[in-house]
Amino acid sequence: MNPMEQRTSPDANRDTPMQGHNYDGIQEYDNPMPGWWVWLFWGTIIFSVVYTLGLHVFGFIDSYEEDLAESQQELMAIREAYAAANPAAAIDEATLAAYVADPARVEAGAAHYAAQCAACHGDKGQGLIGPNLTDKYWLHGNTNMDLYNVITNGVLDKGMPPWEAVFTPEQRAELVAFIRSLEGTNPPGAKEPQGTLYE
Repeated sequence: MNPMEQRTSPDANRDTPMQGHNYDGIQEYDNPMPGWWVWLFWGTIIFSVVYTLGLHVFGFIDSYEEDLAESQQELMAIREAYAAANPAAAIDEATLAAYVADPARVEAGAAHYAAQCAACHGDKGQGLIGPNLTDKYWLHGNTNMDLYNVITNGVLDKGMPPWEAVFTPEQRAELVAFIRSLEGTNPPGAKEPQGTLYE
C-alpha cells in the first residue's frame, strides 16, 4: 500500500470532519475560532455601538469640530495672555524701520534666516520652493509690516507655516531687517519674479 494512503491528519482524532467538505483529497475540519478572537469581535461591535450613540445621539463624546474649536479657544487665550505679559513686544512700522537701519539687527536676522528660512528661500534669498526675496516683486505686499505679518501668520495655501510660535516679535522684526538687506543683490540662479512689481 502506498505510504501516502496510510497517512492521516494529526488532528484526525481531535477534530470533527465536515461532511461533504473534501476537495482534491483535502479534508476540511470544523475547528471553532479561539475564544479570545470571538470576544475581540464582540468587543469591537459593542464599542462601535457605544461610540455611535455617544457621538451622534447622547453627545458625551466630542466631535472633531468641537475639539478643534476648544483647542483654538485655548490657543487664543494663551496668545492673549502672552501679549498682555509682553507689552513691549508690539511691533509697528516705525520699529521695523529702525531695525532695518540697524546693522546689528540685520546680522541677527541673518542668523534666524539661515536656521529656518534658507531651506525654502535659498541661502542668498534667491528662491527655491519659496519665492525670490531679492527682486522688487512681492506676493503679499511690500511694506515692512506686510513682511512682518507674512512671517508671523504664514501663508498656508502657499505652504509657508506661521513662525509666531518659533520666533519672538523682535526676532521676526530682525528677519524683516535682513530680508530688506537682500533687495537688489541679484544672486546667481535667482528664481523668476512672482507677484506684483513695486518700484
